[in-house]
Amino acid sequence: MIKLGKMRIENFKSFKESVEFDFTGNDLVLFDGPNGFGKTTIFDAIELCFTGKISRVKHTDTKSKGDHILKGDNAEPTTIQLELLNDTRTLLVIGIHIPANISGEAGKVAKYQNAIERFETEMWQDAAVFRELSKNKLDEGRLNNLLENEKLDKTFTLFNYIQQEETCHFLKLDESKRHQEISYLFGTIEEKNKADKLDALSTKLKQTINDYYTPLITKEEGELIQLAKPTTEAEGSESILSSGKIALFSDLSSSTLEQLEVYKYSLEGVEWLIKNNSDYKKLKFNYLLNKMTTERTEQLENYLKVGLVENYEGLTKKLNKHNLIWRKAKKKADIYNELITFFDDKPNSLSEDTLNIYKENFPSSYDRFITDITSFLSLSKVNSSLSSLLIKIDDSRKNLLSHYKEHIGYDGVKEHKNIPCPLCGDMKPTGEDLLNEYDKQSEFFLEQLGDNDKSLKIVTENLITELIVPSITKMRNYLSKYQDYLNFDLISVDNHKNLGKSDFQSMIKIRTWLESNIGDCTHFIDNKLLVVNQNYDETKEQLITFINSHKKLLSEEPLKEYSDLVKDLQALGLAFNEAGKLPVDLGDISRDLSLLSRLILQQSSLSYKAKILKISKLQEKVRKLNLKREEIAAISKVYKVKIKAYEKDVAKHIAIPLFVYSSKILQSRPEGSGIFLITPTKGSEKGFMKFSATPNDSHDAWNTMSSGQLAGVVISFMLAMNKVYPSKLSTLMIDDPVQTMDEVNMASFVQMMRYEFHELQIMLSTHESKVANYFHYKYSQAGLKSLPINMKNKRLESIN
Repeated sequence: MIKLGKMRIENFKSFKESVEFDFTGNDLVLFDGPNGFGKTTIFDAIELCFTGKISRVKHTDTKSKGDHILKGDNAEPTTIQLELLNDTRTLLVIGIHIPANISGEAGKVAKYQNAIERFETEMWQDAAVFRELSKNKLDEGRLNNLLENEKLDKTFTLFNYIQQEETCHFLKLDESKRHQEISYLFGTIEEKNKADKLDALSTKLKQTINDYYTPLITKEEGELIQLAKPTTEAEGSESILSSGKIALFSDLSSSTLEQLEVYKYSLEGVEWLIKNNSDYKKLKFNYLLNKMTTERTEQLENYLKVGLVENYEGLTKKLNKHNLIWRKAKKKADIYNELITFFDDKPNSLSEDTLNIYKENFPSSYDRFITDITSFLSLSKVNSSLSSLLIKIDDSRKNLLSHYKEHIGYDGVKEHKNIPCPLCGDMKPTGEDLLNEYDKQSEFFLEQLGDNDKSLKIVTENLITELIVPSITKMRNYLSKYQDYLNFDLISVDNHKNLGKSDFQSMIKIRTWLESNIGDCTHFIDNKLLVVNQNYDETKEQLITFINSHKKLLSEEPLKEYSDLVKDLQALGLAFNEAGKLPVDLGDISRDLSLLSRLILQQSSLSYKAKILKISKLQEKVRKLNLKREEIAAISKVYKVKIKAYEKDVAKHIAIPLFVYSSKILQSRPEGSGIFLITPTKGSEKGFMKFSATPNDSHDAWNTMSSGQLAGVVISFMLAMNKVYPSKLSTLMIDDPVQTMDEVNMASFVQMMRYEFHELQIMLSTHESKVANYFHYKYSQAGLKSLPINMKNKRLESIN
């Protein structure tokens, strides 16, 4: 028997930190703790290792995501390692790896399985070795053979795992689907496939007879009638001449039989066109509409992007203008950010290079302080190196104090006690004492300066206060005011809307056609040039659907497609004039058709007997095909009858343990009995499987029993299936089995599990610690080994 050993999870769902479990040798593993601490996540990790998927993750969302649904931290890889044991010997270690930084198309919930890598190793690896291990892809066939379950991915949630939120998922299936889900257990898959192939072949033969041979025979019989007509005119009658309206028919003496038949076929198309001119116009409209939605999709997308722009010059002018303004604003913002960063880092420092940047970007403000700036530059050049050093030290002290105040949240009113000095590290009794000490030190530094240095210090402080600080304020206001514009993705606009001239002109043609033939489609297009739709493909499909909704209904089935009718006109050299009329009418067509028919009959009179022979062969072919269909149907019927009888017999083996186990678990039922498994009794009934509360109950248990009783039914069915069709995997996982059970059912359940299924490794979860303690006590009293795991404590251990 194969059971679970060690398991390690890292960066999987809520488990961002690495956490390790050891289930080795335990008959019962109990996960308890409040909701949200990862009990179900542990079961999800085990299911992912065995099947490569998590059944409770539904593909309801097809949008691109910025991360992967199964990852805790998308920037890090996800790993799972699960050990399979035979007693204490390692048989196989299954590994899961999901790479880091998954986003976009790969992040879609519907495609979450694509990023999952499953591999295998022979031995358990520590965490460091596991990450660097050369990954051998998991051999799923080998795993299925090892566990003696060739349908492991389809039956894991039926045999080995009952989920918390889908405890009754099997019962929710209709009766027929239940039967299909476990039909492989009957060992009749190959026979069913053969029966299905026979039915498909029978259907194919019927379709071939109805769609090909029957119409062909009808056509050949109609042509035989034509061949039976006289092929020559009565003596003395006037010869049939062409209408003279089609130049191609002026001399047909050298035309072959094949050419004459082609002419006639084309002429019949023109005849239908004239008789059904209204339908022909609708056919033409539908043809152009279809061409628009299948061959002009690129132009339709361009219409969605720039359909509001009237001309190409306007498009390029607006895009270039916005491009120029945005780039200028971006350049200015970069300079402003650089100046603000410098000021934030050193709010009390000033240099000639910094002033030159302000001169370039704030010339008017710079000019107002030209006197102070000149003094600053002059005094900076003549001050001694010692004075310069003292000034820099003082400036650095001011900058440090400024950042320190911000760090401790100093507001001048709040009382601060035991404040360490940022300069020397000494503790000061209060914040005020710290500032007083700083002022004394500042006075000391000031006393060390000469007159020129003091003047430099004054003019520096004045420039910072009067020029730099107001300018910084303006810059911050500018960046705040135009934040959205500066962050605007103009590159995306340019990529989507900067069309070439020929593409734009093609779009204009499409727009004109839509306005003339479909109507107002402007609600699909971008309402502003600088707006970029996040999903043009979806909007384009909506537009195409809207266009297709304008297809015109024909009064009858057309003789030919529009393109074929156009070819008929071209083949005969015919074209509509400006008034929409053809140079021929129905009388002309009738005369030319008569001529062609007579010439064709004259050239094919020897084919009458060949036509009869051909029809006879076709009819014989149909007779043989019908006989073959009857033989196939009879063989298929034998297969189905034998399969149904065999499955009914096998179902009896499931029904008995199901009744026994459900009786033991559902002891509080008023009816006082177990659940009955009902299967087909009549040969004509399709395969189904129904669970009934009583032998004569015609209703399914899903519609008559409480949620707690249904939970007991599903658990009973899983246990019955494991008893009748045991696999090598002897681990059963049940997510919170007692959440809907009462005390009597719970006690019955644990009593049955420890005596009837003591050889299995049971993994249970519950959010109630008293339930976990009860299960642990009962298993211990039976001499079985139980491992309680409190998930709250486990999570705290992994974090610490």
